[in-house]
Amino acid sequence: MEIPDGLRHALDFPLVDAVFNRRSRRFGLGMNLDHGPLAHTSSHPPLPLSEMEEAFLAWVGTGVTGLALGDLPQDGLAWMVGFGGRSWPCSCNSHSTELFFTNDTGLYALRLGEWLPPEAETALLAGKPREEQVATLLRLFRERAVRLEPGRADLPKGEPGLFAFNDWNANQPGTTLFVPVTNTTIEYFTLLFIYFDEAHRFSIIDEHAGGSRCGLDKWAATGRLSRDPTMSLIDLELRVLTSLNVEQAFISQNMALALQALGLGGWAFTGFLPHHLLGGADYCRGLGFDFTRPTSTVRYTPSAAPVGRAGVMEGLCPPYVKDMGEAVERYLARHAQGADGPKPYDDPEAVMRDRPAPSSETVEIVTTFAQYVYDTYGRFPALIDPMFVRLVIQAHHLDLEFYDRHYRPGSYGESHRQHMSRWHSPA
Repeated sequence: MEIPDGLRHALDFPLVDAVFNRRSRRFGLGMNLDHGPLAHTSSHPPLPLSEMEEAFLAWVGTGVTGLALGDLPQDGLAWMVGFGGRSWPCSCNSHSTELFFTNDTGLYALRLGEWLPPEAETALLAGKPREEQVATLLRLFRERAVRLEPGRADLPKGEPGLFAFNDWNANQPGTTLFVPVTNTTIEYFTLLFIYFDEAHRFSIIDEHAGGSRCGLDKWAATGRLSRDPTMSLIDLELRVLTSLNVEQAFISQNMALALQALGLGGWAFTGFLPHHLLGGADYCRGLGFDFTRPTSTVRYTPSAAPVGRAGVMEGLCPPYVKDMGEAVERYLARHAQGADGPKPYDDPEAVMRDRPAPSSETVEIVTTFAQYVYDTYGRFPALIDPMFVRLVIQAHHLDLEFYDRHYRPGSYGESHRQHMSRWHSPA
């Protein structure tokens, strides 16, 4: 296929140059900063990103790159949730984060999860001719990007859902706003199966319920779960969250470096209130996620919880399952499916033959604990959201006149200077 000059340039762009030239560049074509010392009104109309520009950003940010190597001992292989290799690392290869994006034409989800293309290879794109790389990338992007709604997403505009100093340029015409959303329930179950297995035998203490053992007293009494070490419920859920929030950072950094190679403007930021962005406010639709309103049996009162968007991204929790036993079953089915998929090994059967499965007792412990959390707090997880969003990243075409007027030389690079002639000539 014919590769635009700008894309060929981006594919060969030096990593060090992308890192050294990485900046937040917020002023795009068609924008207006109406006050302050940098006040400026663009003399150009907004120019949306092309499909190829969006596809390149999305695939560099979060795309499938082949097969994960899984070079681990058997007890490590036991908790490989899947074998899809992605452009960012994650705990136990669970890939809990999906990428949503919106532009002038609609709201989209790039649905990848543990999906692998039929031609799954150890190195799907690396080392291939440029034409093959681009054709494969664009084909896979088109296959997995699903339009959820027409028109630009109805997201918060200013306070209370978006910091006022982000309102002037975030999600404006011509821009593409990318929103990584993380499902915390997958990693939660992975950690539970590790902490409660026969090798680790952790006990969990619920501080909000007077030091309750979270329904696991009989296993603590028999010694199946140790009285030392113990972990608080707060600490457990913070471990889940801190293991996962880096996924959004990895994706955003990948895309920020890709912006330099493409010669686009944009920046990563945290200005949206998560619940308002996902759809929990009554004044905008957000990303259209479902929320539950839990009731608690302890003194702590949990807030409304974004649980997912039905048929698109669903947490392993009600209302998408009838109880936490079904949630555990779905997790184990996903885990088993990952084990049955393509592998990078020369002899996959020999490598995977002795991959241990959780014992029936461990499954019972995990199920009992998860049901305790749901029954006690009216939601799962108890203290962190099933669906979590913090970092977003926007891409747009730079208005170079703004930077030429207000900044010294060096505020943008040669890729930005040449972007229009390489990508959109004679636009």
